[in-house]
Amino acid sequence: MTGMRRHRAIEAFTQLPLSAANAKLAQYWLSLWNGDQLPLRSQLSPARMKDMLPGIGIFEVRAGVSSRCRLAGTAIQHALGREIAGMDWRSYTRPDQHAERLTRNSAIANGAVGVGTRRGESGVTQELQLPFADETEDGARLILFHLDWRPESTLSGLPSIAPVPIADRFEVVSLLQVQ
Repeated sequence: MTGMRRHRAIEAFTQLPLSAANAKLAQYWLSLWNGDQLPLRSQLSPARMKDMLPGIGIFEVRAGVSSRCRLAGTAIQHALGREIAGMDWRSYTRPDQHAERLTRNSAIANGAVGVGTRRGESGVTQELQLPFADETEDGARLILFHLDWRPESTLSGLPSIAPVPIADRFEVVSLLQVQ
């Protein structure tokens, strides 16, 4: 993807109030850039982000068409009630929020960073979404997702699956060069 600007990502992280875990991931992701080139998925090292792995997800997004989970950490699986790798977001998003979730994921895939916050029984949780440079043969783009929430116990079994509302508040900052 061309036209990206690393300094725009740095500015975005200065403007957006990130949780400690998401700030750590943002700094790591920024360290993978090569000049103004977005990082590739293959550059991401699980060993360098062990404490974040439960909240990590990788999604394949066809902007304006679909979003499919490629990988989901245990915190994401716990929040949704099952393994979601291979699933489309529509299968666990409220129908009235399908279009908005696709719009959000598409914005990230097209070259933006996004931060969402959600208020729930366990307090405020935050998600961070970041684009990769990767593009699949059919034009899909990969995005990195991180949820800073951690379940108190993953040993008590997963809750039953239910449609999960999208973040209450979602901010997007484009990384594209401003003309």
